Amino acid sequence: MNKYHLEAKASLGKIDFSVKQLPKKLGIVSTIQYLGEMKKIVDYLWKKEIKAVIAGQVLGCNAGAAMICKDDVDAFLYVGSGEFHPIGVATRTGKPVFVLNPVSMNIKKIDENQIAEIRKRKKAMLTKFHVAETIGVLMTTKNGQSSVQGGLKKVKDIEKKYPNKKFYRFVCGTLDFSDLENFPFIDCWLNTMCPRIMEDINVLNVEDLE
Repeated sequence: MNKYHLEAKASLGKIDFSVKQLPKKLGIVSTIQYLGEMKKIVDYLWKKEIKAVIAGQVLGCNAGAAMICKDDVDAFLYVGSGEFHPIGVATRTGKPVFVLNPVSMNIKKIDENQIAEIRKRKKAMLTKFHVAETIGVLMTTKNGQSSVQGGLKKVKDIEKKYPNKKFYRFVCGTLDFSDLENFPFIDCWLNTMCPRIMEDINVLNVEDLE
């Protein structure tokens, strides 16, 4: 089967939004469809005396572009709809994140209490991992997700680092969360797939062990 990857570019209309709640140093992030419009946002913000830089594209499972410039900005402005991507940026960078709706041009701030709760869960799962004796490693056969947190090499490195723990690898195409209940002998689940899974179930991400 042939696969074709096409960019679905989108254009912004008139750029006019309030900057009252925005800090003076911003990193601009978005999904791929609005990347070509980022310079317009940056130019608008500089006219409003806000030092803005283009951080780049973010994915649901990868906020690497934001991580590169997180020490140089006070916060991030995500251009797009929904909270899935900006929450990922907030949890990874530890910075406040604002969302600019590309249609309404309204701005809202991601709830920091929500981010704090996610961090709290991560801390709890990290503690659970260290006291656990039996670890279930969630792995996938899906292209693009199988190596997002380091893949098999990372798993082997962790297994060597914790020789006193017993590791079981669970490989699937599509993960059904309810299936995990069939393995009550597992003390803690370690996720190697999309790191955002931990927002839905109690698992520890491989990247959180770094």
